[in-house]
Amino acid sequence: MTKFYHVRSRRPRLKLVLCVALAFCIASLFTSQFSDYRWVRTPEVCQGNPTIGKVTMIYGNNSIYERALDTHREHSRRLGYPLFVLRTPILDGVWNKYAILLSILLQELEKPLDRRLRWLFWSDGDTVLMNPDMPLETFLPPPEFSDIHMVLTKDWNGMNNGVFPIRVHPWAVELLSAAIAYPVVRPDVELFWPDQSALANLLQENEYFSRSVVYCPLRWFNAYMRQPNGEELNPDSPAYLQVHPGDLLVHFPGTPRDKLTQTLEPYLAIAESHRPEWEVPLERTGYIEETKRFWESMHRSSRSR
Repeated sequence: MTKFYHVRSRRPRLKLVLCVALAFCIASLFTSQFSDYRWVRTPEVCQGNPTIGKVTMIYGNNSIYERALDTHREHSRRLGYPLFVLRTPILDGVWNKYAILLSILLQELEKPLDRRLRWLFWSDGDTVLMNPDMPLETFLPPPEFSDIHMVLTKDWNGMNNGVFPIRVHPWAVELLSAAIAYPVVRPDVELFWPDQSALANLLQENEYFSRSVVYCPLRWFNAYMRQPNGEELNPDSPAYLQVHPGDLLVHFPGTPRDKLTQTLEPYLAIAESHRPEWEVPLERTGYIEETKRFWESMHRSSRSR
């Protein structure tokens, strides 16, 4: 079977991919279409020079998504993260995720190093921010992992790309360009979850991409729902996949649109009431010690290879 990429000196040849995807994205930067996202700023955001930007997309008239977005706005307000929101679709469906990320990446990379964001943190629209006191920096690789450019999570279906941080780096431009172009250059491959399957295939097929990705526990920043009322853990699902008080957010992948309001409402009620048992300061969550142990184990693992 012909491989998607031919590797020379351990670096993929992305000529076809970049011609298809990057040319589109760069050209789009000079149209009014790609300027149709919002950078939500508050007085807190304007203080200092932020290094992490939050990115999401919602469009259409859906009040439940707007309420979910408001929970992210509160997080940005408290901790000073710029929040980019795509309001108008540019591509078909889910591919807009990679398009808006590419747009922001390219604009950040043209800035001087001391003025650009260092990471972008993507969240799907069906996420509710539960702990606005949780710094996103908690989950990023330590400085010695400068070759790690993306942190992902897995569930029972494999990789889930509903929430993830990605470094502002040329590597990210190449990866997302290749992901957008994947159905064009590989029309023979069925993509069950279009954008997610394309990304998963790229990471499986190409070492240049996969060696700069780390998979962390799902609960860190991509936890799933517990009981429908949000109050108790679901005994039919592993606890390590479910959101706990103090966790960053809860994600509802695969929820049918006609069930979205019913499913998200109890969690939105908790988030909007700012209950102290959910809005736990970082030092009381256990994540300082957990993330430290995780990256130390990754360091030991890399040294033993």
